[in-house]
Amino acid sequence: MEKYPGHRVALHAVGCKLNQAELETLALQFTARGFQVVGPRDEADVYVMNTCTITAEADRKVRQWLRSARRHNPGAVTVAVGCYVQRQGSALSPLADILVDNHGKDGIVDAVVEHLREGGGVADGMNHGPDMQVVSYGRTRSFVKVQDGCATPCAYCIVPMVRVGESSVPVEKVVEIVRQRVLSGHKEIVLTGTKIGVYQDGQTTLAGLVRRVLEVLGVVRLRLSSLQPAEITVELLSLWQDSRLCPHFHMSLQSGSATVLRRMRRRYSQEEFLRSMETIRKAVPHVAITTDVIVGFPGESEAEFLETVAFCEAAGFSRIHVFPYSPRPGTAAAVMTDRLTPEEMKARVRRMGEVASRSLDRYVDSCVGRTVQVLWEEETKPGSHVYSGTTDNYVHVLCESTLPLHNVVEDVTLFRGNGGAVWARRTCEDKGGCEAEREGSTHRAR
Repeated sequence: MEKYPGHRVALHAVGCKLNQAELETLALQFTARGFQVVGPRDEADVYVMNTCTITAEADRKVRQWLRSARRHNPGAVTVAVGCYVQRQGSALSPLADILVDNHGKDGIVDAVVEHLREGGGVADGMNHGPDMQVVSYGRTRSFVKVQDGCATPCAYCIVPMVRVGESSVPVEKVVEIVRQRVLSGHKEIVLTGTKIGVYQDGQTTLAGLVRRVLEVLGVVRLRLSSLQPAEITVELLSLWQDSRLCPHFHMSLQSGSATVLRRMRRRYSQEEFLRSMETIRKAVPHVAITTDVIVGFPGESEAEFLETVAFCEAAGFSRIHVFPYSPRPGTAAAVMTDRLTPEEMKARVRRMGEVASRSLDRYVDSCVGRTVQVLWEEETKPGSHVYSGTTDNYVHVLCESTLPLHNVVEDVTLFRGNGGAVWARRTCEDKGGCEAEREGSTHRAR
């Protein structure tokens, strides 16, 4: 197999966790061919963008990054991959030397190697020296793709047009990927896909897949990505008796108005959504439920918007991601009339953003005083001795430590909110054991 040692490849993704999962796989494939994976803003010989096209803003970010890559190194090879290419590759052809749609993702590395072999880009690699820093994707958390595609399009959503049909990754392949990620040192595994709730491999559903993943030796934490209300079953929730399953569910609401939900072609009512939330909360103590809300869907009246505000205020979401409606070519909503003016859209996004901020503050305040599990991810600034991490219930946490905490999973006590985050005290500090514990682990590592 032809290899390209000395070539640096910068990988970047815009959009969903599925894009991030695919990027992790791509990083491993490039590494196996001798490439050195670096950060998305580092100097590189090859720049690869796993694109998103779910909103006009996502499109803009894709183009911006590709232009930036060209400016950073005009001689580099630029590659655009995925959903934007699937929808409108011609729009990216001035910015990318190689275009790969969703059907061709398995051949990305071969396409880059062939381009280099034919003299495109930097054929001999750049002289980066021996001290080059190589990025390891997902060093703390790893996203694992288990499903792809959607066959039930909502009125506003372009995903079913660019990720056509529904397919599931075989159970044994998922288990093997998880096993390899655990052996590589990842402490948290996130199972992701377009609609993971429809996972089906023979007789194995999502619940069966989760059971198999939990059997993998060394899995410390397991998190699931987005689910639909109808996918919240008693069988699935029973698995949360295993403390390694993170008490965090993401369910996209999109609107709290019954009439807007129908125009959006969402497959649940307000009542069904609330019942699913209640079922989750009964089964999983101290659970965090996060959501997405689209503001300004065509025809959304002030009264309908206020319905959504009231629903979100009462629902007790821990985090709300707010998106202004973005028309996507070819979707049913793209031809709907009665749109908000830009000024009206900005005002509603701001108002819903205030609801999201209050919801987050309330949830963070409810966590203060509790002992929870955290995965420490990085130092906020080099030399600051302040580390940031994520709790099992998806709260951003900070703590001060003179000891390196990267990729450490431990219990902490939350004691003070800090603008959407919480300051934490490591429980080992209460026992006087942190320094000795770390010193002992350092000696063992040697």
